[in-house]
Amino acid sequence: MVDEMVENKIVVNIYGEDYPLAGVEDPSQVSKIADFVDSRMKEIAENSRIKARDKVAILSVMSIASELMDKQEEIKKFKVSIDDQFETLLTRLDNVLPAEKSIP
Repeated sequence: MVDEMVENKIVVNIYGEDYPLAGVEDPSQVSKIADFVDSRMKEIAENSRIKARDKVAILSVMSIASELMDKQEEIKKFKVSIDDQFETLLTRLDNVLPAEKSIP
Protein backbone atom coordinates (compact mmCIF):
# COMPACT_ATOMS: atom_id res chain seq x y z
CA MET A 1 0.00 0.00 0.00
CA VAL A 2 1.35 3.42 -0.96
CA ASP A 3 0.72 6.30 1.38
CA GLU A 4 -0.46 9.43 -0.38
CA MET A 5 1.61 12.47 0.45
CA VAL A 6 -0.37 15.62 1.05
CA GLU A 7 1.63 18.55 -0.25
CA ASN A 8 1.27 22.04 1.10
CA LYS A 9 1.01 24.31 -1.89
CA ILE A 10 1.26 28.06 -2.15
CA VAL A 11 1.46 30.53 -5.00
CA VAL A 12 3.59 33.59 -4.34
CA ASN A 13 3.86 36.67 -6.51
CA ILE A 14 7.30 38.20 -6.87
CA TYR A 15 7.87 41.19 -9.12
CA GLY A 16 4.67 40.55 -11.07
CA GLU A 17 5.16 36.81 -11.64
CA ASP A 18 3.39 33.96 -9.90
CA TYR A 19 5.49 31.11 -8.55
CA PRO A 20 3.66 27.96 -7.40
CA LEU A 21 5.56 26.19 -4.65
CA ALA A 22 4.83 22.69 -3.37
CA GLY A 23 5.99 20.95 -0.23
CA VAL A 24 5.94 24.13 1.80
CA GLU A 25 5.96 23.44 5.53
CA ASP A 26 5.00 26.95 6.63
CA PRO A 27 3.04 28.82 3.95
CA SER A 28 2.86 32.02 6.00
CA GLN A 29 6.65 32.10 6.35
CA VAL A 30 7.12 31.47 2.62
CA SER A 31 4.64 34.25 1.91
CA LYS A 32 6.59 36.64 4.14
CA ILE A 33 9.83 35.73 2.37
CA ALA A 34 8.23 36.24 -1.04
CA ASP A 35 6.91 39.64 0.07
CA PHE A 36 10.40 40.57 1.25
CA VAL A 37 11.99 39.56 -2.06
CA ASP A 38 9.25 41.32 -4.02
CA SER A 39 9.76 44.48 -1.99
CA ARG A 40 13.54 44.39 -2.47
CA MET A 41 13.20 43.90 -6.23
CA LYS A 42 10.76 46.79 -6.51
CA GLU A 43 13.04 48.99 -4.40
CA ILE A 44 16.05 48.23 -6.59
CA ALA A 45 14.06 48.80 -9.79
CA GLU A 46 12.75 52.14 -8.49
CA ASN A 47 16.19 53.35 -7.37
CA SER A 48 18.09 52.43 -10.51
CA ARG A 49 17.75 52.60 -14.25
CA ILE A 50 17.82 48.80 -14.42
CA LYS A 51 14.42 47.36 -15.30
CA ALA A 52 15.25 43.94 -16.77
CA ARG A 53 13.76 41.32 -14.45
CA ASP A 54 16.85 39.09 -14.41
CA LYS A 55 19.21 41.96 -13.59
CA VAL A 56 16.89 43.31 -10.89
CA ALA A 57 16.73 39.78 -9.44
CA ILE A 58 20.52 39.42 -9.43
CA LEU A 59 21.01 42.81 -7.78
CA SER A 60 18.36 41.92 -5.21
CA VAL A 61 20.03 38.61 -4.42
CA MET A 62 23.38 40.36 -4.08
CA SER A 63 21.87 42.94 -1.73
CA ILE A 64 20.15 40.30 0.40
CA ALA A 65 23.28 38.12 0.46
CA SER A 66 25.34 41.12 1.56
CA GLU A 67 22.96 41.75 4.45
CA LEU A 68 23.05 38.07 5.37
CA MET A 69 26.83 38.00 5.42
CA ASP A 70 26.93 41.18 7.55
CA LYS A 71 24.51 39.59 10.03
CA GLN A 72 26.53 36.37 10.11
CA GLU A 73 29.66 38.38 10.90
CA GLU A 74 27.80 40.23 13.68
CA ILE A 75 26.65 36.91 15.14
CA LYS A 76 30.19 35.53 14.95
CA LYS A 77 31.58 38.58 16.80
CA PHE A 78 28.78 38.36 19.36
CA LYS A 79 29.51 34.68 19.94
CA VAL A 80 33.22 35.42 20.46
CA SER A 81 32.28 38.19 22.90
CA ILE A 82 29.93 35.88 24.83
CA ASP A 83 32.58 33.13 24.90
CA ASP A 84 35.15 35.63 26.23
CA GLN A 85 32.74 36.86 28.90
CA PHE A 86 31.94 33.28 29.88
CA GLU A 87 35.66 32.45 30.23
CA THR A 88 36.20 35.60 32.31
CA LEU A 89 33.31 34.63 34.56
CA LEU A 90 34.66 31.10 35.00
CA THR A 91 38.10 32.45 35.87
CA ARG A 92 36.61 34.81 38.43
CA LEU A 93 34.59 31.98 39.95
CA ASP A 94 37.69 29.78 40.10
CA ASN A 95 39.50 32.58 41.97
CA VAL A 96 36.68 33.14 44.44
CA LEU A 97 35.45 29.63 45.17
CA PRO A 98 37.60 27.28 47.22
CA ALA A 99 39.34 24.53 45.31
CA GLU A 100 37.64 21.15 45.52
CA LYS A 101 39.66 18.76 47.66
CA SER A 102 40.07 15.25 46.43
CA ILE A 103 39.25 12.44 48.83
CA PRO A 104 42.00 9.79 49.17
